[in-house]
Amino acid sequence: MCTIIKRQAQSLQYLEEVRQHLSRLPSIDPNTRTLLICGFPNVGKSSFLNKVTQADVEVQPYAFTTKSLYVGHTDYKYLRWQVVDTPGILDHSLEERNTIEMQAITAMAHLRASILYIMDVSEQCGYSIEEQVNLFNNIKALFTNKPLIIVANKVDVKRIEDLSKEKKKYFDEFQTQNIPIIEMSTLNEEGIMSVRNEACERLLAHRVELKIKTSKINDVLNRLHLAEPIKRDNKERTPFIPDSILKKREASMEIEKIKKKTERDLELELGDEYTIDLRKTWDIKNDEEKYDNITEIWNDHNVADFIYTEIMEVIY
Repeated sequence: MCTIIKRQAQSLQYLEEVRQHLSRLPSIDPNTRTLLICGFPNVGKSSFLNKVTQADVEVQPYAFTTKSLYVGHTDYKYLRWQVVDTPGILDHSLEERNTIEMQAITAMAHLRASILYIMDVSEQCGYSIEEQVNLFNNIKALFTNKPLIIVANKVDVKRIEDLSKEKKKYFDEFQTQNIPIIEMSTLNEEGIMSVRNEACERLLAHRVELKIKTSKINDVLNRLHLAEPIKRDNKERTPFIPDSILKKREASMEIEKIKKKTERDLELELGDEYTIDLRKTWDIKNDEEKYDNITEIWNDHNVADFIYTEIMEVIY
């Protein structure tokens, strides 16, 4: 037995390397609600992930900082969402892509997610808008039957309306294709929540639409029956309210009319002139005794009123 294991040492070593590599990969649930971030390197994908989730992905001003898939989680409408950050990809053929880029391509192809294609409007990433649009057109086939949003990032530097006509026409083409465009800035956090909310809403609507198209919806509808009552005559029948309920309503309305003002009401009414007075609610018969220095009460009277201050002089 030991001899056989020694002969398979190379294969077992290879399997151990594969196991270690798989253990370093993030845990991605392919069936849960997912937002997938993609685009050129250094356009702000990891920064967006850090803003909308609790992830702490490394962000650097150079390309290919992200070398693998990173997963963060966020909450929207009491639902848990996973946000996947993919490595940056370049505009070349599939055969020329390296292992890092293939991770992003595989995620876009196989994950049923809402796609966020992030573009750098300011072109500070080192790639022009034309190159970013060409990359989008090359990988557009991977976005089939998936909700898609074009995210114009770094609008704190330059907005779409500030672009030249030649560059602005690309965004006009997106609008003609009914592809939504949302501007945001990961620096001052402008529009970040709008991007996340719009992507979540589109994915929810897409999942509902897919369920309606399945054959299961017909089975459910066949089990449901909606009964609509038919009028027996044209007589109007108003709702009956018992007299006891009406009396309670009138009593509650009267109580509201004579409602005592609270300290909060007085504070809002007087504003800066308001000063809190805690002694005015003390249960003492004589109102003047409420503001004596000694606050000990005995038989509904202030003890300070019964102190004879000159008693020590009389004794001595």
